[in-house]
Amino acid sequence: MSETHDRLSQLRILIIEDVEDDALLLVDILRSGGYTVDWKRVDTESTLIEAMQEPADIIFSDFSMPRFSGARALEIIRRHDADIPFIYISGTIGEETAVQAMKSGAQDYVMKGSLTRLLPAVKRELRDVQLRRERRQSEQALRKL
Repeated sequence: MSETHDRLSQLRILIIEDVEDDALLLVDILRSGGYTVDWKRVDTESTLIEAMQEPADIIFSDFSMPRFSGARALEIIRRHDADIPFIYISGTIGEETAVQAMKSGAQDYVMKGSLTRLLPAVKRELRDVQLRRERRQSEQALRKL
């Protein structure tokens, strides 16, 4: 999305999460932070691929799910859109795994037990995605020259 988001913006989110109550909690936090949220929850690879037909501004993913891996979700998303903000929301991710996730293309991770970092992370990522896309476009233009 090319426009920048402010606190009262419409936000289209995709939540990769096997527990509906956890997804609802994320939505409630975003709404309490001033966002109008249009969201969809998926928990399998096939429903993720189907959901990606609709654009999203940001993606949240659990890391460990019974039917789907957060690492696999990140891989699929990065093949589809290299720049879209992807934030892990997990209760099980350890520091070493989190570092590997960031190296694989996740922008951030927030622990389910401490969601105070969620709104600042979302605000930062919505700002930074525009910079990443502009940089990628500039790099592509330079390669063509």
